Amino acid sequence: MSTERRRRRRRRPQTPWERVQHRMRRIVQGRRGFWLVVAGVVLVAGLWVGWTLWSASRALSDAASHAEVMRAALIRGDADGARLAMREYQDSVDTAESRTGGLTWSALELMPGFGDDLDGIAVVSSVLADIGRDGLPPLADAAEEVSGEAFRPTGHAFPIDGITGLAAPAERSQGAFDRAEERLSKVDSSSFVGPVRAKFDELRDLVGTTRSTLGSTYRAARLLPALLGKDRPRNILLVLQNNAEARSSGGLPGALTLLHTDRGRVRVAEQSDAGDLHSTPEPILPLTADEQRVFGPMLGRYAVDATLTPDFARAADLIRARWEMFRGSRIDAIVFVDPVAVSYLMSGTGGVAVPGYPGITASTVVAAVENQIYRATGDRRAQSAYQQAVAKAVFDALANGTGDSVATLTGLVRGVEEGRVRLHLFDDAEQQQIAGTQIAGEFPSGPTRTPRVGIYVNDAGPTKMQYYLKYSAHAVARDCSGGRQTIAGTVELHSDTPADPRSLPPAITGAGYPHVRVTPGNQLLVLYITTPVGGEVGRFELDGQLMDGPDVLQFAHRGLARVAISLEPQERHTLQFVVRSGKGQDGDARLEVSPGSSIGSSNATIPSACAVR
Repeated sequence: MSTERRRRRRRRPQTPWERVQHRMRRIVQGRRGFWLVVAGVVLVAGLWVGWTLWSASRALSDAASHAEVMRAALIRGDADGARLAMREYQDSVDTAESRTGGLTWSALELMPGFGDDLDGIAVVSSVLADIGRDGLPPLADAAEEVSGEAFRPTGHAFPIDGITGLAAPAERSQGAFDRAEERLSKVDSSSFVGPVRAKFDELRDLVGTTRSTLGSTYRAARLLPALLGKDRPRNILLVLQNNAEARSSGGLPGALTLLHTDRGRVRVAEQSDAGDLHSTPEPILPLTADEQRVFGPMLGRYAVDATLTPDFARAADLIRARWEMFRGSRIDAIVFVDPVAVSYLMSGTGGVAVPGYPGITASTVVAAVENQIYRATGDRRAQSAYQQAVAKAVFDALANGTGDSVATLTGLVRGVEEGRVRLHLFDDAEQQQIAGTQIAGEFPSGPTRTPRVGIYVNDAGPTKMQYYLKYSAHAVARDCSGGRQTIAGTVELHSDTPADPRSLPPAITGAGYPHVRVTPGNQLLVLYITTPVGGEVGRFELDGQLMDGPDVLQFAHRGLARVAISLEPQERHTLQFVVRSGKGQDGDARLEVSPGSSIGSSNATIPSACAVR
């Protein structure tokens, strides 16, 4: 045997102690191998877990992109594009569902600190997969109809059959979104880590919004054919509200246009002015004690004051009763709309010619009907004739299907969301179909989890000065105790009146008019701040100074604070207030503000102070 081989030859342990040492070295070497194996397994498992998390996250992100593509295709009426995007969406959410449904994910959900988050991601993946299987196919199948084209009229005739055809797919899709919202509502996201909680809550809100939109589409598809006279002729009164003279609901009722519908065809049957619906010595309908106390008898004596109340249903009843008394024709429904909403609709129609007058566009219509006509003439009948001519010209453009129907529908939706378009039906069964929707403009007096705070602006002039009024509002829920929330709000008011009010005619300032109680050029406003049902009025400050206390009344089971504020040209004021909600109103709150002459709205959802976020 060579020397090298002897050197390599392992020496056998001879003594007992050497044998013990030898065994210990073998054990250590064996354990080292064992831990190396364990480390290798952990590394592979970690890579697998990381890939699973990345894959699920990537699939959900891809699904969101495909959903947006499908939405755009549906708006265009692109059936092939909608189906392709839907299939890609389905592939993505199926991948996410498979990644979050195996043994690996189940084991990960047991991890302390992150298990809830991962369970939430699994729920999201499953919900989106269900929507892909049950909620989207009906919409994709009806892509040609689920678009603005389904509503586009031609020659004052609306496609009743096409509108009716939207009901079935919208109802089926809404059912899938109903189930999705129910599943998501059972998940408590308060313990999720910040980014996961934010995304989860965002998805939950998106599902709820989509469900509401589908519900509105379903209701519209069922209701519109009836309003368009499918079964019997209908009379619909279109009320143009003038924001230049503020009212709780947005503006003074001005030009009135009676539309007659019969089997899809719509025509202007008659036009008038609210001022021509004569005053009566007593209210046209009996007023409640609350109405008498807050608004006085003028609410029921004059058509132009019917919208002092923020309750659109009540305003509609008052105007209908007066129209039928003095004009004779039956009214089946009333639509309230203001010039700003008209400008939104005209983003679709484009410019409109007004016979006998200069044409108008989306950017000029508000100034034309709320200000320039009053600068041009002090004759009330001439003012009314012009506003009626504008109303008819815009309606004719809409009824002829002029322009981009998708943009027109988008403008309509915006007007509804900002409280500028409201509908009331006098058939109880039909009205029930829009109950709870934004277009109904309800003013509920019963209990609800949603606390509603109202800020309603009224001109006490009377003038047309609110064309120059700029205002905004916001609110926050500060705390929650015993299921009742404390809500603090701020209203910023600015008179953008020309510094020299002598440049304004009496038709705007009200100078020389009977019963005008304000210096020409100034604005005298009455604000109604309403608490949620069963709520209480708290602290009020004006420009940082504590108010001795506003005039506090009760209206529709709410507290109502009545605050008078005077604004000189270019003057600003800030009103701050605190109110409390009623018992059990622990949900997100709703802020509702009178729409003004400027585009946009302060209407908002206020995150609940009772929820852990």
